[in-house]
Amino acid sequence: MVYEYLWTIPPTSQLPSIKSISQNSLETLENAVEYLRRIYNPPVRGSRRRRTNKSKEKIPGDGLVESLRNDAFERKYAMRWLTAVISKLEFDSEEADTQPEGPSGLADTQHKREALIEKAASLLATCAGTASAGRVTRDFSFNLVDCAAAIAIRLTDVPLDNQDYGSVGAQTWGGACVMAEMITESPETFSLPMRPLPGSTLRCLELGAGTGLVGITVAKTMEWLIQQRQMDVNVDVVATDYYPSVLANLAQNVRANCSTSDTHTIPSQVDISTNFLDWSTFCDLEDIPETFQSGFDVVYGADIIYELQHAIWIKRCLAKLLLKPSQSQYPDPTFHLIIPLRATHAIESSTIENVFPTESGHGNVPVEPQLDGDLELVIKHKEIIICDAESGRDGEEVEYAYYRIGWSPHTTDSITICKR
Repeated sequence: MVYEYLWTIPPTSQLPSIKSISQNSLETLENAVEYLRRIYNPPVRGSRRRRTNKSKEKIPGDGLVESLRNDAFERKYAMRWLTAVISKLEFDSEEADTQPEGPSGLADTQHKREALIEKAASLLATCAGTASAGRVTRDFSFNLVDCAAAIAIRLTDVPLDNQDYGSVGAQTWGGACVMAEMITESPETFSLPMRPLPGSTLRCLELGAGTGLVGITVAKTMEWLIQQRQMDVNVDVVATDYYPSVLANLAQNVRANCSTSDTHTIPSQVDISTNFLDWSTFCDLEDIPETFQSGFDVVYGADIIYELQHAIWIKRCLAKLLLKPSQSQYPDPTFHLIIPLRATHAIESSTIENVFPTESGHGNVPVEPQLDGDLELVIKHKEIIICDAESGRDGEEVEYAYYRIGWSPHTTDSITICKR
């Protein structure tokens, strides 16, 4: 465990000396690497949901951490130290490989050593990126539903393209982290079937995918469910964005996490691809790209409303892309949306409830197929999610609104709001 007082000490003073690295235990080195990770690869702001039944880890004021992070001398020392640790661990690992097979405890130590090499190498790459181009490597782990298993995802965030606000998707935002975690905890809530129709194909679309966290999480969650439950279902995940540098980074993240060489990937049943999609022009296209011609059973969006026109454009796109009940093999095609309730974007956030009417308060009742001609897109559910800002200021929160939007023939002006 990295205790709070360590945050007041810079790496040059806190880390075991480079000369004495070989004399330190694996646990000591693990703690030291974790200490550096907290400084140079902090969690995404507002990505940790508040859980009243769990103790919160106190994080000191972000001013000190920020100063350490921006100190070039300290960062260079941290990089030298990480390089030395990796070298030492790789030497120990090679030595262990030459020894006869020993007790299971030795194998466990070797596994921990290899895991630490990977963590240190990832952190070294992050430090180097921060020093040069502003690239950040982020590691995520999400627990899967009703089991001890977890899915691991590694993403690369890249800096804004010449400070163009249109390229904000090249960085991972808190809403995507929250949605990804909620998907793995409760797949069915997010339209991932636990008992799909045999031989069916589930088509999933992510709007404004950015670094791809949500789409990759959907693909990996379905891969796991298919393996564990021996499900006869095909899954097609399409992650979209429109900005060139964002799309390039998105494609790289998808390749890094969902390549066919991954032992957890089932290429014949789960496919994930990246595609260009500009909400502002899609509905005016004369020739719809083949990828979008078939429509989708479920659509996801996280942190994608930050301009006044976005809700209008998205509704127009959904009208063409979200399948109606009679067209889908699944009973209730749904758009899952999470947006932050930022004071600086209050007007933009409010456009969701201005653009989409709300459904009557009779619950989420599946729509009869024969009513398709009379359907409109409505808000069926709204939930407020509270996250810790993790800024070091006690009580600071980040609020998100989670919407489930789908087809309904009935609307009203009221909506039930849950809060968790």
